[in-house]
Amino acid sequence: MYIKVINPKLHGNTTFSNTGSCRNLANYLGKENEKLPLDEKELFFNNKEAELSSNAVIKMIDNNVKGIAKGRTRFHSLVIAPDAEELKHIKHDSKALKDYTSEVMRQYAKSFNLKNGLELGLDDLVWAAKLEKERNGENKNGDNMHVHVIVSARDKEQNTSLSPNVNNKQRFNRVQFYLKSERAFDKMFDYQRIESRLQTDQMRKYGSLDERERYFAELELKQQKHQSAQQNSLNTNILQNLVQGADSGSSKGYREEIDYSKYRKIKKRNKKRGPKL
Repeated sequence: MYIKVINPKLHGNTTFSNTGSCRNLANYLGKENEKLPLDEKELFFNNKEAELSSNAVIKMIDNNVKGIAKGRTRFHSLVIAPDAEELKHIKHDSKALKDYTSEVMRQYAKSFNLKNGLELGLDDLVWAAKLEKERNGENKNGDNMHVHVIVSARDKEQNTSLSPNVNNKQRFNRVQFYLKSERAFDKMFDYQRIESRLQTDQMRKYGSLDERERYFAELELKQQKHQSAQQNSLNTNILQNLVQGADSGSSKGYREEIDYSKYRKIKKRNKKRGPKL
């Protein structure tokens, strides 16, 4: 699972700036629709609306800026991109990915640690997302399906600033947000994850010697069990195919025997009748 809070100062700066209107970003995300027929176009969505136009999204985000000084961040952008195995698990179902996007945004809201101790919920956010089926102009077996999110830098009541790019883990811990979102996918779709690449990377960087040894020992055991289960499944499929093939062959032979018996009876009957005049 690849989930990323985009920082336009580091990537995407040529496409949009988040210190002004989100119009450039919203229009950019609509480009995939230009070559699609009307009934196949993907509109924006959120947890309340299944279809939102670009203009509606621009108005919603750009009007939620009370208290933000000029030149300061007005919105943030996220990418949610399951890998090929995760997409296969949800059967490349766009609705399932949209539902999961709402869950990611729920985790996003909960990940802010506010000074007053309050916890934000999904309904406290002002956001919209756009599902895309192509990446870099390619669409291969649905494996490129991903989601872009635009979320206001203020809560719905426009009382609290929300910055996931703040360099303060006490305020917003991006790594924990990514991990919680990944686990939410596993729970939501009963996905048996063998390895969290992000968790492995974090363990390599920050884990103590004992923590690393224990983690990688457990990971190796999980991988062995998974490979064993895959082999058992493969053997079962091969056996079933062999049994079905044998049954099919027996039935065919039986039918041929019946047909030949019928042919002999017809031939004997015609012989008794004599030649046709």
